[in-house]
Amino acid sequence: AWVGERGEHFIGDAQGRDHVTEAELALDAKGRILGLKIDVLSDMGAYLSAFAPFIPSLAGLMAPGLYDIPGTYFRFRGLYSNTLPVDAYRGAGRPEAAYLIERLVDLAAREMGLSPDKIRARNFIKPKQMPYTTAMGRVYDSGEFEGHLNRAMEVAGWASFKERLRASKKRGMIRG
Repeated sequence: AWVGERGEHFIGDAQGRDHVTEAELALDAKGRILGLKIDVLSDMGAYLSAFAPFIPSLAGLMAPGLYDIPGTYFRFRGLYSNTLPVDAYRGAGRPEAAYLIERLVDLAAREMGLSPDKIRARNFIKPKQMPYTTAMGRVYDSGEFEGHLNRAMEVAGWASFKERLRASKKRGMIRG
């Protein structure tokens, strides 16, 4: 039986993501999210695969994440190039969406001088809003996202992170 080598697969199989994304998050003075604007340019490869356009499209649908965002604008443009085709690979749009919204929330918190966990809690979809339909039409039937964040921070020892960071620096270690 023939088994391809790593190099053969690297130059012959469909590849993962290739998106260039520009995004903006609008907030009020208290850190409430008012809107999300996303513009994605996605390389489809030299020819279209089965799921290539679906990946950035799903990313746009999922982009509001767990946040109560009243308005979302999403533009996706696909282009052909001289590269291998892109196809669905582990998550197909969801990792891009999660990275995008969480990065924007972190940047907004930093710019506004707010704690990232506080700005998240302020904007999470609340249990009393369920079922909740996002501006992109996705429906959440249940969820207690602030409780999950609080529990994750507790288990991770988030409250003592800065103390552990200082201790690590004293020992010449990098923690991030």
